[in-house]
Amino acid sequence: MTNSKLGRNALVLRPVVAAVVGSAVLMAVPGPRVHAQTARSGYVLVANQRSENASLIDLATDSMRFIPVGVGPHEAVISPSGKTGVVTVYGLGSPPGNELAIIDIKTGTVRKKISLGEYVRPHGAAFMPGDETRVVVTSEATQNIVLVNLESGQVEGVVPTGAAGSHMVGITANGTRAFTSDVGTGAVSEMDLVKKALVRVIPVGPRVEGIAVMPNGSTVWAGSNTNGTVSVIDTKTGQIVETLGGFSMPYRLAISADGKMAIVCDPQGEAIHVVDTTLRKVIWKLDGIGSPRGVTIAADGKTAFVTIADDPSVAIVDLVSRKLVRKVGVGASPDGVGAGVAPR
Repeated sequence: MTNSKLGRNALVLRPVVAAVVGSAVLMAVPGPRVHAQTARSGYVLVANQRSENASLIDLATDSMRFIPVGVGPHEAVISPSGKTGVVTVYGLGSPPGNELAIIDIKTGTVRKKISLGEYVRPHGAAFMPGDETRVVVTSEATQNIVLVNLESGQVEGVVPTGAAGSHMVGITANGTRAFTSDVGTGAVSEMDLVKKALVRVIPVGPRVEGIAVMPNGSTVWAGSNTNGTVSVIDTKTGQIVETLGGFSMPYRLAISADGKMAIVCDPQGEAIHVVDTTLRKVIWKLDGIGSPRGVTIAADGKTAFVTIADDPSVAIVDLVSRKLVRKVGVGASPDGVGAGVAPR
């Protein structure tokens, strides 16, 4: 799929690229349940790293529009109500990016851009549980997470991660703890969001990038891209209690809302691995799906959305029938993906 340059206010509507590709079960941690999202309702927001835009997909019609957001968007999330999207503008090369693009999902437009000032290279993002006006964002280059008020456009708090390359972020369901994957240090950082303080840095392995937090906060799962392993960390002790192998590159991780299943996206192995979190074993995998990158799941737990790099698209997976039922084309180098219900 080719990538065209767009004007500042251009919105391009594109048709669906549909295909039945295979079968899979994918699960990730959704936000608080608001109203049901299905494979044919709600929206998906994708950060297209090489396209200077995000893709917004209306699942009712599979229509897709490009929304210009800035150079080098990396991650995308949608609020639980489905009203607001956030895209982190990381940048490409120099100068480093330092903005968040705040998307009005209903109109498919950028409502505002928020400058993070000195907190450059924003990457992972997550809404604070129960509060759609605030997000936690990693500032990879400054080794911090920042708490951003989307209404005021201000950085309200900064917490050091104590590690290099803090990339992705996960938050416990009660909103008291945040964990980052630290690519440079090869570790996971734990931060107290109430006290706004670093708790500890937990060594894991080289190039830790994928991370997922059990909803109850009991464990954190982190992948080492170099070792091809996923480590399970007990958050009470800060110790690794299990290490799963057999992956080529565990690039992104996700855990289901009930905490029973984890998904490992393995773009180098062109596979998705499904893990039983109680057994801590891979129970099956889907091969040959073309470099899966980001993953998220609908609030009803029945549909998953996965960005595919080799054929720039979002794969829509029916979790009940365990089939990849269709794909919708997006921009070049799709990575981060968020899904949300249709805003009311």
